[in-house]
Amino acid sequence: MSFWVYMLLVGKKSSGYNRKIYTGYTHHLMNRLTQHIGLNSVKGARITRKQPIELVYLEKFSSRKLALKREWDFKNTSPLNQKPNKLSLIKEFQTKNADILKDLNAIFEEHNQFLETLTNEIKKIEKEFERRFTPK
Repeated sequence: MSFWVYMLLVGKKSSGYNRKIYTGYTHHLMNRLTQHIGLNSVKGARITRKQPIELVYLEKFSSRKLALKREWDFKNTSPLNQKPNKLSLIKEFQTKNADILKDLNAIFEEHNQFLETLTNEIKKIEKEFERRFTPK
């Protein structure tokens, strides 16, 4: 069984690398990513809910213990050094794996655009209900 440590950039792409970086670990990578974008009934982390995400970093481990240690290392680095260290790893990883990340992140982006459109349409309908059913 494989275990994965991954990083996600959370928030609008227009914010570039100023977005939040979510770090996690899992033994079933694709299932966990679909949880983060809300494609199944289990919720992802609070930070990723209703936010666009972009997978930007992956490491594979042969044991849960090693994956958890790596995740712990990322999360417990000095706050002053944490983001710069993560960003350098992310940029290196993206350079080597741009092709596979592009395809996966395009799916995430399409899903997020659909959710935004759906949310906006629901808000319009709610406003119309309010207008029609509010006593005058």
